[in-house]
Amino acid sequence: MFDVNSIPMSERVHITKNLLRYGINIDQVTGKIDYIEGTTVPELKCASIHLIRHAETLAVAKHEFMSDTSDNCGFTEKGIEITKKQAQELDAYDFDVALYGPIPRVVHTKEIIMSYPQKFEAFKVHKLHGIDNTGWEYKSFEDLCNTPLFIVREIENNMFARTPNGTSWGTVIANCVDVIDLINEKYAGKKVLLLSQGSVLRAMQILLRK
Repeated sequence: MFDVNSIPMSERVHITKNLLRYGINIDQVTGKIDYIEGTTVPELKCASIHLIRHAETLAVAKHEFMSDTSDNCGFTEKGIEITKKQAQELDAYDFDVALYGPIPRVVHTKEIIMSYPQKFEAFKVHKLHGIDNTGWEYKSFEDLCNTPLFIVREIENNMFARTPNGTSWGTVIANCVDVIDLINEKYAGKKVLLLSQGSVLRAMQILLRK
């Protein structure tokens, strides 16, 4: 069975404190989250946030899990073409700045987008980092659906559960709080484009109740 205490205490505290700022309580035993009624969500000071996920990978096409660096992170031809098309359409959104995550497939997506003339600059943000599934590379939902860790993390939504060398959902969401702090500090009133992973989009939706 998954031991919720296996996550480092410093990470657990970071997750718990950051989510509380957004009116989200974590049960310290089950790792489940609940919105605290009546909580005012901190102000989002930028004009807007949009997110482009990295180009489609072999793992996505095969419905497999991937880590930050596994071989199935390579892009499909379809993924590259869609990203090129998106890159040519960004003028219409009039973004002021793009922030991108640190992992190779996100950096590569940024390079594709910035190979076309853009009005904005792009800056790497280390905490714009989605979930890392190291230990589950090349596995499918069917391969893992009966394993205790998968059930605890994916079915029971334990924010502290993670693969042995990967990250937890709680860490992804807590890091997104830090990203929002950065946006509020540096890009108030700006239109912000994020280049990252699908789990970052989900984390932002949870924080901002979208």
